[in-house]
Amino acid sequence: MSLDIRDVLAPGTPGKTPLPLAPDVVFHSPVADYSGRDDVAHLFLTIGKCLTGIEPIQEFTEDGGRNSVTTFNAKVGEESAYGVFVQQLGADGDLTEATLLLRPLSTLRTAVALMGEALTADPLPSRRRPR
Repeated sequence: MSLDIRDVLAPGTPGKTPLPLAPDVVFHSPVADYSGRDDVAHLFLTIGKCLTGIEPIQEFTEDGGRNSVTTFNAKVGEESAYGVFVQQLGADGDLTEATLLLRPLSTLRTAVALMGEALTADPLPSRRRPR
């Protein structure tokens, strides 16, 4: 029942089924905590542009797959990353909470810088100025 990390942290594909995110979903990034479907969906799309080549290593699940921890390898630019993605799904299968951890620190710093640039260019929906 858990979501495939490659589906969660991947750039949007036209025609792809939207992620099942709870309206009040919470995402704990290495930098800050975020909440709300629109902001979290935007963050996942942005992360997928900065964190590429995600290859799951192992997944640990409990409660019928509603709670899971996935370890994975990926790339941030040319740097290798090792990560942990923790997810909790509600009874309806919607993602209610997620946490992303990355290492080593040098790669995390690169990822944080890339995300900062990406979010400056395309801010979170909650931080956009009305036009």
